[in-house]
Amino acid sequence: MELKQYLKIIKENAKLILIITLLTVLFSFVFSAIKPTKYDASLSLLISPNKTQETDDFKYNGYYALQAGEIIADSTEQWIKSPEFVSAVYQKVQLDPNFRNIKGYAKKFKADKMSSQYVEVKFETDTKEEAEKISQAITKILNNKTEILAENSQEELSFVIVGSQPIILESRPNIVFNMIIGLIAGLFLGIFTVFGRRYFR
Repeated sequence: MELKQYLKIIKENAKLILIITLLTVLFSFVFSAIKPTKYDASLSLLISPNKTQETDDFKYNGYYALQAGEIIADSTEQWIKSPEFVSAVYQKVQLDPNFRNIKGYAKKFKADKMSSQYVEVKFETDTKEEAEKISQAITKILNNKTEILAENSQEELSFVIVGSQPIILESRPNIVFNMIIGLIAGLFLGIFTVFGRRYFR
């Protein structure tokens, strides 16, 4: 079939293609409009030595503290990603995580070690208040874990995790962008439907 024939078929069924396209754009608009608002939160965690090392070799203290801080930062990053930690946070703030499987827990918090003593945590919530409560719970539970680690190491690894004021931004669907995507998808869907009907005839 030549290009002219394709164009002729499209022209003959332009009305159907237009209807399908408009319906797809309308669906995109409605979906974007009714989608609930979410909040993106970013929490910065600073791993700081809880007390300095008392020794005559003080010039080495900074190096060893930095090395130990990096170990704690690595542990902090992995703790935050664990389902056990997520479950503990939600229990502390008395919220239902409503996860259907373990993957849901593992993906709730995104933790990245930005430097040897700095970890950034990102997550999404339904309300701003939830984001603030979860941020406080994250810092509290992490400090509980570092306290246990310090006791087990006989205070050789004694650190405190300081959580910053979380940055919380409202996340709304981009209605215009979604409608443009709907327009493109509608055109392809309309053309596909027209040629599909012709094929099965």
